[in-house]
Amino acid sequence: MTLLSLPTASVTPQKRPLRIAIIAHSLYPIAEPYAGGLEMITHLLCDKLVAAGHEVLLYAHADSQTEATLVPLLSRQEFEAMVYPNEHESVAMGREEMYQYLTYQHALRDIIERDERGEIDVVHNHSLHHIPMMMGQVFGKRFFTTFHTPIFPQLRLALLTLQLGTDTQFTSISTYQQKLFAEFVPSKVVYNGIDVDSFDAQLTPIDDEVYLWYGRICPEKGTHLAMQYCLAAGKRLIIAGPKSNAQYFEQSVAPLLLQDKQQGSDLLDYVGHKTKAEINRYLSQATAMLFTSTWDEPYGLILAESLACGTPVIGFDVGACAEIVTSETGIVVAKEDKAAFIKAFDSIKNISRAACRARAKLFCADTTMVDGYLDLYYQTLTPEQQSLSTAQKPSAAMTKRLPSMPPPQATPSLDTLPQHAEG
Repeated sequence: MTLLSLPTASVTPQKRPLRIAIIAHSLYPIAEPYAGGLEMITHLLCDKLVAAGHEVLLYAHADSQTEATLVPLLSRQEFEAMVYPNEHESVAMGREEMYQYLTYQHALRDIIERDERGEIDVVHNHSLHHIPMMMGQVFGKRFFTTFHTPIFPQLRLALLTLQLGTDTQFTSISTYQQKLFAEFVPSKVVYNGIDVDSFDAQLTPIDDEVYLWYGRICPEKGTHLAMQYCLAAGKRLIIAGPKSNAQYFEQSVAPLLLQDKQQGSDLLDYVGHKTKAEINRYLSQATAMLFTSTWDEPYGLILAESLACGTPVIGFDVGACAEIVTSETGIVVAKEDKAAFIKAFDSIKNISRAACRARAKLFCADTTMVDGYLDLYYQTLTPEQQSLSTAQKPSAAMTKRLPSMPPPQATPSLDTLPQHAEG
């Protein structure tokens, strides 16, 4: 009798946890209250990777707070002990520029040494500086740089060289930004994400019509435009955020607040710089959030946060706004089109708040962002290297601080000073 062979079910090997080095920028701690969106995204990515079982080293400011293993970047005190008082002048650099230059060289030296011991799988650079991008060439395709900003001069320094050829990889946080950097290098889009579940949403219509503008108060955010439009339309507006540009506040925002008060209309209310929880409450009680940025924001985290609260958006069609805000979740108008913006007040109440929350869960969730990066990380490994059964060297004990460089011993002549060179 012939025995029939039944097909064997294919089993996908379970992927092993990764060892990931993440490089933050050195200016501000990766901690709340965040200096900006970049700090929030870096913090969220690290903590979510750790929660998923991966081993993460975060190279960041010493005051950072993270579930990852923090490796503090070079401190100002350590820097001053390393270099001569006027050494930056000898190499035609500003003192701050030299600090940044050596900070990232110092960090990359440590990462390279760990990699040589077999302790690192991939490196992910969020520093906004050219040194990691150049020194990262040693890792080939295992080195990722995420573009969070326009093409700042520091980034352009590296891109002018890397456009000639590189094996390292790049990601952008929107299609708009991907097109911006395509002149130099190709990149894959991994949209930013937020912890949607941490935002409370109001999904039923708001009875009391009131609008919210929040963010850094500075010219490029267009705070005064939202105020002007609400005054012209007779709409109440709550304004929240830090006075990032004091001169702009005094010249463009304060006069409108005074005008509103003198006219007795009481439409404008500046409530100051608020916490995430406080912003959540304002958003969930707002008819809509007003987005009046006049520069091309690569993403726009406030758009995602607004949708997470179930709050539709009236915004300018700049940067990635139209990639995040759909016709079901807001009204996007041409930049500084006052008539179109004011007209949107009449129809924004017809937008479903439940649709806004659903859009946030589908498109803006941190899990989508983390999964996107993990997919790219694993693609750098062979199927055998990805497998949980693959033997993996245990990491060495993780130091809490990078080894210090020796301080200068004597004042050298100019001929003995290092030249200002890349990498």
